[in-house]
Amino acid sequence: MSNKPADTITTLTICYESSSGEQTQRGVSVTQFDPHEMFGLCHLRGLYRTFLYERIFSCVDVNTGEVVRDPHAHLVSIYRKTPRYTLDQLYRNNLEALQVLLYVGKADGQLRAAERKVIAAACKVFTGDVRITEVMASDLIDSINIPSFHSFKVAVGRVAKRGNPGMMKRLMIACRTIINTQKTVTATEQEALDYMAKRFKLPQE
Repeated sequence: MSNKPADTITTLTICYESSSGEQTQRGVSVTQFDPHEMFGLCHLRGLYRTFLYERIFSCVDVNTGEVVRDPHAHLVSIYRKTPRYTLDQLYRNNLEALQVLLYVGKADGQLRAAERKVIAAACKVFTGDVRITEVMASDLIDSINIPSFHSFKVAVGRVAKRGNPGMMKRLMIACRTIINTQKTVTATEQEALDYMAKRFKLPQE
C-alpha cells in the first residue's frame, strides 16, 4: 500500500467500476471531494485519480472499519472535524486578517521562520484550534497573494468595519509580535502599525 499523502482526509477501501465496466477493489487516500466525486491517491495504481460516487458499489473507511453508504456525506462529516476545515473556514471568513498578517510579515522584505511561527500561533488564537501546525499555517499563508499597501489598508478597513474588538486586539498583538521578532522596526512596519491603531482605535505602544 502506498504511503498516504499528508493532506489525506481519510482512507477508503472501495469497489469501483471503471468507464469500461471493469470492477476493482482499491484503497483511496482521499485529499479532495465535491458532491459528485472524490480525488485522491489510488493505492492500486499508485497514482492520483478521480472517482465518481455513482460508480462506487461498496465503501469502507479503513480508519474505523465503518461501512459507508454515502461517501460524500461521510467525507463531509470527517472533513468538518479536521484542522484543515478550521483553516478553510478561517480563510473564507477572515481572509482580511490573514492578509494583514502577511503584509506585516513581509513588510521588511521576507517572511522568516520566527514570523511564520507567530502567524501559526495567531491562527490558533483566532480559531481556538490548537491542532493547527506551523506547516498548515504556512501552506495557508503561502496561498495568499502578498498585499500592496493599498490592499493592506482595505483589509484593515474591512476588519474594522466588522466591529469585533476582540479580533482587532488579537490581530494587533499578533502584528506587533511579528515585528518584535526583529531588533529594529522598519518605516514600513511602523506605518502599518500606526494605520491599524488608527482604524481599530487602539492605543499605540
